[in-house]
Amino acid sequence: MHQATTKENQHKKPALKLGCWNVRTMTTGLSQDLQAISDVRKTAVINNELARLQIDIVALQETRLPDAGTLREKNYTFFWQGKSAEEIRECGVGFAVRNSLLGMVEPGQQETERLLSLRLHTSTGPVNLISVYAPTLGATRDTKDEFYDQLDMIIRSIPKEEHLILLGDFNARVGTDHNF
Repeated sequence: MHQATTKENQHKKPALKLGCWNVRTMTTGLSQDLQAISDVRKTAVINNELARLQIDIVALQETRLPDAGTLREKNYTFFWQGKSAEEIRECGVGFAVRNSLLGMVEPGQQETERLLSLRLHTSTGPVNLISVYAPTLGATRDTKDEFYDQLDMIIRSIPKEEHLILLGDFNARVGTDHNF
């Protein structure tokens, strides 16, 4: 297909392709040392799929990785935040960022196992991305309130003139039938 060239098309800046993926887990159970898992680690599989889809940045949920960390793969670098290594492996959020964009990325300062932020410095100004993994229906009211208070705090810390994009799994339900 041939696309007509217009003045408008000539001056458009390339758009970033963003995504969101609940990966269920990024651990394989083979080793506590993520660097030692080699080609069977889930980051390599996710890297290949994101490259195939030509995604620039994806927010990840249910990573279940401990603590905070980064790991560089062939095309993407993974950033994550989870519970401490001593706690049960649940929750966990992260980002996979195309390696060519790493110079534009600034990690956020307020992270939990359910919220992780990145600031992307673009030609049109800063863009703040938040990877979100909300508590499920069965969570206590206190857990839900704490999560939304933390999300509100992060959002309020972002200057109004900067862009904000929320990406994640909000565990939302439509309707009243919660049997499935």
